[in-house]
Amino acid sequence: MFYRLLVGSAVATLLGGSPAAGWTPASQHAIAENAARLAPPDLYRQLARNRVAFLQGVNDGYAERDAAAHAKNADGSGRLDNSIQVATDNAIRAITTHQPFNEIAYRLGIVSHFLADANNPLNASQADSSESRYYADFLAYLEHAEPRVRVVFYGFRPNFDGQRDLPALIAEALERSRGFYPAVGREYRRVKFASGAQAFDDLSSAFGVASLSYSHAVSDIAEVLRYIWLEAGGIDTRRKIPLRGREVIRLSD
Repeated sequence: MFYRLLVGSAVATLLGGSPAAGWTPASQHAIAENAARLAPPDLYRQLARNRVAFLQGVNDGYAERDAAAHAKNADGSGRLDNSIQVATDNAIRAITTHQPFNEIAYRLGIVSHFLADANNPLNASQADSSESRYYADFLAYLEHAEPRVRVVFYGFRPNFDGQRDLPALIAEALERSRGFYPAVGREYRRVKFASGAQAFDDLSSAFGVASLSYSHAVSDIAEVLRYIWLEAGGIDTRRKIPLRGREVIRLSD
């Protein structure tokens, strides 16, 4: 299992309240670490050995300061879908051209960052004109709630072919996030835009959104990590893998 990497002040400063943030670095790390545990065993061992490079890639997703790279709205604005596709293609290329594994791990960290963004409701819509009043606070709330989230893995999609199915996975994640989006604004209006960490309990809709978004982010990243590995010529030695629609695996109590 990975160990939590402390976030430097430079990354925290970069985040601020920028709409390019998506999740806080601590949340991004936790999501990536959980997803890596579900990767094919050979890949997971390499990610564990190259943990620093993997999490550096997760961090360096923030280096793209253009908010459009981290968002995809219902009106078509934003290019998060392209960010994910490009990051995935770069990771496959790094493996097939026999780059050092720290470079491969770094590329996979970038993939993780952008897939996590797609599972953050605030990166999938801009319909609420008051979103700026709670955007940064909701990111902080997601990190605050994370230790209490019961993380689950929804299983791998049967016969997933990333070349054909990756765009559908991305579109599904964004559509799901847009479905969660209105609940976030309603919850902040209910508490008069107070701090979510102080105002939301674990029976609130906000906590439900946080829990579902987190688990879906882990599941989607695990799916794409496996696809990248297999597409580049790797194998999955597990005799049985959990399939979507058949079983759900709890990753935390």
